[in-house]
Amino acid sequence: MPTVVTHYSLSTHTLTCVLRVLCLSLLLWISGCSPDNTAEQLDDYHARLSRTLDTTLPALPSRAPLSYPARNDLLLQPEGIEIDLTDLYNIQTCELGSLVAERNTALGKVQAYSVRLRYEYQLIEALEQCIAFYQQSGEDLENREGQLTTMQEWLKVKSADYALHWSNMLTLSDETKQAFGRPLPGLLNGDDLDITGQVASLKQLNQYGDGNALQDARLETHLQQLALLRLPASVWFAAQQLANGLPVITQQLDTLLPALSCGQGRPDDTATILRNVFYLSFIEKIQPIGSRINAFHYAFEPISLSWQQSPVLPPAFKMFLAEQSQQFAEYQLAMKNHVTVWQTFLARCNMSPGT
Repeated sequence: MPTVVTHYSLSTHTLTCVLRVLCLSLLLWISGCSPDNTAEQLDDYHARLSRTLDTTLPALPSRAPLSYPARNDLLLQPEGIEIDLTDLYNIQTCELGSLVAERNTALGKVQAYSVRLRYEYQLIEALEQCIAFYQQSGEDLENREGQLTTMQEWLKVKSADYALHWSNMLTLSDETKQAFGRPLPGLLNGDDLDITGQVASLKQLNQYGDGNALQDARLETHLQQLALLRLPASVWFAAQQLANGLPVITQQLDTLLPALSCGQGRPDDTATILRNVFYLSFIEKIQPIGSRINAFHYAFEPISLSWQQSPVLPPAFKMFLAEQSQQFAEYQLAMKNHVTVWQTFLARCNMSPGT
């Protein structure tokens, strides 16, 4: 018996491909015009401090890429249903028949996870309508009793499968893999960063898990918006860099700054230059990145926690999110400890942070 496959229309396929090509072009343009990224700013800060202190600070740790889970660790396999030719013939009076037929076309067998989710939503709707039609028509109900029972079983299976298709869309779509695993290094340095819009798109993807108002065009739009900016990955990568790099600098400053003379509470030239380096390199460049990291984290945290507690999403994805939450805590501690060292030094020398 042939297995039911997914409906995939030519218009949807064409629209999706065009959107992806356009977004790829925009991504290349953004990458080419990006300002200094977090790693470069941290390196510059490190180098300026080394020169001013006339010493060689320990090298910053190498930057490891985000470890987004592999496909095999994320893919969920829905149970699916099988429809033989007799069943297919019996459901031709409902929209369900045309959906099943279209799913068996060549295009219907190769599709994006988002398109598959939309098809599953349509299939469940068609099953519910077909069942209701047979129950309400009253025509030949005795002969259709077996078909009704079969369709009710199909509906039960497809309703359970829907959550698995949603999980695959969320974790394995090309757009979400870019958004979660491929950062744009200079993104957080931009002036017009739409954190609210990005979090709104993530919230909408979350709501699709319940089958709420799933509209094909909106789903694709949200996915493309996430792929265009890749804000989650960019935030997580920047937090990782600061969490790993700042403690190296902080540890050295904690040793070197107390040894600098302030001359009866008045700064000498070296102390003044150091204060300027702190202001220009850290306060003006690195702290704004930290503000954007904080803003995204607190806006996204309720969604992240709901996904980490989801009984449907794969353990590898939930573990990945938990790792980012832990990385954020380490980033916060690194920032706090670094600022504390500077506050102690500036207070001892009667200096304010500004130039």
